[in-house]
Amino acid sequence: MKVNLISLGCPKNLVDSEKLLGALGATGVEICAIPEYSDVIIINTCAFIEPAIVETEEEIKKALAIASNKKVYVHGCAVNRYAKRLKDAFPGVAGFFSLEQNEQLLRTIQTNAKITRARLLTTQGYAYLKIADGCSNRCSYCTIPMIKGAYKSADFDTLLKESAELAEIGVKELILIAQDTTAYGQDLYDKPMFVELIKGISKIPGIEWIRIMYTHPMSLNDEIIDEIRTNKKVCKYIDLPIQHINDRILRLMNRRATKQRIQELFAKLEAIDGISIRTTVIAGFPTETADEFKELLNFIKETKIHWLGVFSYFCEHGTQAAEFKQVPESIINQRYEQIVALQQSLIEKNNRSRLGKVYKTLVHHKNSQYVGHTEHACPDIDSNVLMKNTDLRIGEFCTARFSDVFGCDVCAETIS
Repeated sequence: MKVNLISLGCPKNLVDSEKLLGALGATGVEICAIPEYSDVIIINTCAFIEPAIVETEEEIKKALAIASNKKVYVHGCAVNRYAKRLKDAFPGVAGFFSLEQNEQLLRTIQTNAKITRARLLTTQGYAYLKIADGCSNRCSYCTIPMIKGAYKSADFDTLLKESAELAEIGVKELILIAQDTTAYGQDLYDKPMFVELIKGISKIPGIEWIRIMYTHPMSLNDEIIDEIRTNKKVCKYIDLPIQHINDRILRLMNRRATKQRIQELFAKLEAIDGISIRTTVIAGFPTETADEFKELLNFIKETKIHWLGVFSYFCEHGTQAAEFKQVPESIINQRYEQIVALQQSLIEKNNRSRLGKVYKTLVHHKNSQYVGHTEHACPDIDSNVLMKNTDLRIGEFCTARFSDVFGCDVCAETIS
């Protein structure tokens, strides 16, 4: 039997997909990279915002169009949120499975399959380590709690064992992910355990970089910031989504953080030598005024931000924010485009400031040329380093001098 899996959405979904493939592969199922050549197609879905649902539906349509003699199974977040909508729209799907039905999905495909520690990595040199699932923050615009439930930390020792296993197969960088990474452990151990987890991973031979993604302004604290500053294995990089900076909007978002809190965190982070800071913001949140939007723009311009993610606000059914007075779509789009233009200028400025400098670079794949990233940029999200050499090894480090800017990426010449 040949199985193809299409993974949609965030890196957290990707980890789930890799573990599904690992469990199937352990039973002797052949993993197939091309849907047309497979017997079974699994679509691991996303449902965070409406565009994700649209993408899910398009992928189901494409899979069914080539599946005259194949079985298509739909799994994950979209099933948790919109099972009836999907079942009504796609009667040709052989089965729909929620996030809680991994075992049922596996056994439907292969009767002896079960959840195991096996994982089929789809990345090289780096891997994502999902340290928790779900979320308890209840941001007023967010659908995650209704899809995945409350925040659930993974077992500490299990995470260390998984990290060691990844290191044994050549992973050099672990990217820590969750809905709120820096809240790790509080629910399971009645105390924060994020720094302890980092310290534990740092002791594992072979792991050279630990990257922190998806932090929250209310769970990021001085102890974590000090760990970033002093631990040589922790990348001088942090992802700190703020979503907005105006206090009234932050209250409506139920972010709990204030403008002052955010400013204080950025000041502490900026004091770390060589730090790269990533954040994300939402344009056009309900009731956002022109002055409040301008306040957000000014904060972005005046603050040391290297990487910026931008979302236009989507009114999601079932969220508290859906009940607020909505900003007209035309204005949302205008504000989104303004921040995107600012985003592009920030990225170009950041990349140009690094030209001529030399960086340790992890080579993670090859197209027409080798592609890598430094500790100051997250793979798949921030800028790539493009290298024309013909003798690099994927999954290994090299030393590269940045020589030019190419769109959002940088070109480099390797020197070792």
